[in-house]
Amino acid sequence: MSPKKNILQALTRTYEETQGQSYTRPAHIPGFAQSPEAYQKAVNELLKDRLIEGRKDAEGHMAVALNVHRLPDVKREMRPVWAHPAVLAAMVVLMGAVGAGFIL
Repeated sequence: MSPKKNILQALTRTYEETQGQSYTRPAHIPGFAQSPEAYQKAVNELLKDRLIEGRKDAEGHMAVALNVHRLPDVKREMRPVWAHPAVLAAMVVLMGAVGAGFIL
């Protein structure tokens, strides 16, 4: 799974468990320790896209949480590739072509 999707999935899990009242340090997200550069880049991109919001925690470290105003966009970003409307449309056209091939 990509770092962006992994971060969004972890923050969604935290959001659902705490009803949106909790911020998480990026370093506590599973997978961050294995490739911190990629995860930090993904955090910065998500902050830029405003899908997550950041602030300093009590110890002065960065903490992030889902942007509750952008939850539909977060869910759209997390959907699997095969659930994208263009992919579904291509599958329907392909099945139609195969079905037409069997009829003829």
